[in-house]
Amino acid sequence: MATYYIDPLEGQENASGLRPDRARRSEDGLPVQPGDCVLFHRDRLIRGRLHQVDGLPGAPVTYGAYGEGANPAFSGSVDVSSESDWREEAPHIWRCVRPLETEVCNFVFEGKQGAALQWSEQELTQQGDFWDEAFGEQAPAKERRVLLYSVKNPAKIYGHIECVLHVHRFLAGNGHDIIYQDLTFENNGIHAIAGDAQSRRLVIRGCQFRFIGGCVWSREQKIRFGNGIECWNVAEDIRVENCVFHEIYDSAVTHQGAGERCSAADGFVICKNLFIRCGMAAYEQRDVFPANAEFSDNVCAQAGMGFSHLHTDRPRRSEIWPEPMGHHIFLWRIDRETKKGRLKIRRNTFLDAPYGAAIYSRMCLAADRQMEIEDNTYLTQGTPMRQHLFGRDYDEMAVYQKETGKDQNARVFQIPQGD
Repeated sequence: MATYYIDPLEGQENASGLRPDRARRSEDGLPVQPGDCVLFHRDRLIRGRLHQVDGLPGAPVTYGAYGEGANPAFSGSVDVSSESDWREEAPHIWRCVRPLETEVCNFVFEGKQGAALQWSEQELTQQGDFWDEAFGEQAPAKERRVLLYSVKNPAKIYGHIECVLHVHRFLAGNGHDIIYQDLTFENNGIHAIAGDAQSRRLVIRGCQFRFIGGCVWSREQKIRFGNGIECWNVAEDIRVENCVFHEIYDSAVTHQGAGERCSAADGFVICKNLFIRCGMAAYEQRDVFPANAEFSDNVCAQAGMGFSHLHTDRPRRSEIWPEPMGHHIFLWRIDRETKKGRLKIRRNTFLDAPYGAAIYSRMCLAADRQMEIEDNTYLTQGTPMRQHLFGRDYDEMAVYQKETGKDQNARVFQIPQGD
């Protein structure tokens, strides 16, 4: 079993990579085998995706970090922070003149704030609004117009600007027998960890996900998409723990699939994570109810907030519009129970979901009964946090507990609103 060291800044193209002082510039071309480790130097930014190799049962391939500093970060964006990247076309309307490979999915300002997509040039009226005439096209011509509303050159307003593109469908593949640890995935127009491969024996631990998604799914319906971790069809022995998800357009973690090819998730564990500003949900379960899944000991805050809802009418456009969007847990397109199905939702802390619910289920009643919901804490400001189960809304916890039998030991706290 070998350990390889990757340093995209100071590594050498043809080095062995077997010692930190012989680090390679990238993981491309390494003879990675099951049981090996591939470590990336901390405090490094890698503009592009991680090209992972699957392991074997009992011999996973580990992708992690070495050195000191912040997690090494994989990014799907380009830097447009120079004043020369922008030209004023009309008062307060600035065109990005840097050649861009694909449609723009988002702009991220100073690593803290996303931009507001507008669907027409005429709607550019507020600081940070943007529009791309190539929305919905995967590989548009490079000479199209990308516009941003700004009271002066955007590079003078913001210290740093990342333009998030549609170049990479995902930044790392979900595959099988892989460990992702202490890595950051950021500024990608669609997904962070995803792919069509069957997901088996996958561990994602201590990673950070931020500003993921925003690609246009339907220009006509004004719907966008993008998830943090997406397991497609098969999800067996998946563990997501001690991760931070911040500003995800749709769902931070989801299992979904295509019709009969989608099997019930088995051993799907999401625990001890922090979810902040997920536009659709922290956890989304779609198409089939899990055989054995757990969402426990997580903290979920500000569901439905962030860049996914900027300057949009409520509720946000989605496939279930005009039903609300922006929940902590969202379960849908499930029309039957799973034999011996089980989903445990326990010991989580749910903070405000001002546009949606803590748990929003559009499943059949039989699948609703297979959820075990217990010992959760609900913190709200102003209005009570909604629950939606068995086909109806519940705004009062006592009524919800009595009629559903769920979460009998729940704790509910009202937080005073700030000035």
